[in-house]
Amino acid sequence: MNSITRATSDTEIIILWLNGKSKTTVISYQCHVKQFLEFVGKPLRDVTLDDLSLWVNRLNLTYQPVTVANKILTVKSLFSFACRVGYLTVNVGSFIKSPKLKDTLAERILDPSEVKRLINAAPNERDSVLLSLMYGCGLRVSEVCGLNWSDLKNGKATVFGKGAKTRIVIIPPNLWDRLMKLPRDGEAVFMSRRGNRLERTYIHKMIKECCHLSGVSEKASSHWLRHSHASHAVEAGCNLRLLQQSLGHSKLETTEKYLHINPDEGSSQFIDI
Repeated sequence: MNSITRATSDTEIIILWLNGKSKTTVISYQCHVKQFLEFVGKPLRDVTLDDLSLWVNRLNLTYQPVTVANKILTVKSLFSFACRVGYLTVNVGSFIKSPKLKDTLAERILDPSEVKRLINAAPNERDSVLLSLMYGCGLRVSEVCGLNWSDLKNGKATVFGKGAKTRIVIIPPNLWDRLMKLPRDGEAVFMSRRGNRLERTYIHKMIKECCHLSGVSEKASSHWLRHSHASHAVEAGCNLRLLQQSLGHSKLETTEKYLHINPDEGSSQFIDI
């Protein structure tokens, strides 16, 4: 295969591979790849299947399956990209598989009463609106952090989401009114007391404190609100295509998983025995 890149080092090919990915993804991927390269102690061109097998064995002894899967998928992605652009001639990463994970989505869905308690435990109106926006519109934490006043117009928000994709979400009228009453101290909708854009680390910490105060599982995170939004919308009859568009999913299969997460429903309910 002819090379379509002028990259001559691992550092250069990694930069190309990371190009266009979100800031959060870049940080995560860089960490995984750095750890992998330090373990094998050699350039990508010299990595063998034996090296990968030893690395996977070490991961299995050190991390939980979900973390192992993330690290393996990251390294496989790098090898695949490097081979696709001609930097490598053999995709040795294709010979290893990530562990199959238990589907725990149903365990990460809050019921409506839990969502309400969590939001009511917010320390102030700004944070209450923020949590309400993540649940009411299914926004990711990064999307909330990046929201600007200029993105809001006529009850709608223009959201810059994952994969550099932009979508329009409708904000419920009551929530829109509350949003419009927040102080406008800068470009960002959600600002810190110091006048800076709120960071995701603050939001994660705030949610944990709200969980503690409200009695909601302290495993809950910002993404649980997004999952809960999707699940509750489906239960209320929302069309899957509409939900896909609202959440910014690139594939319908990702949205369809919310059809199968209600543990209180099953075919046995329709059997008389």
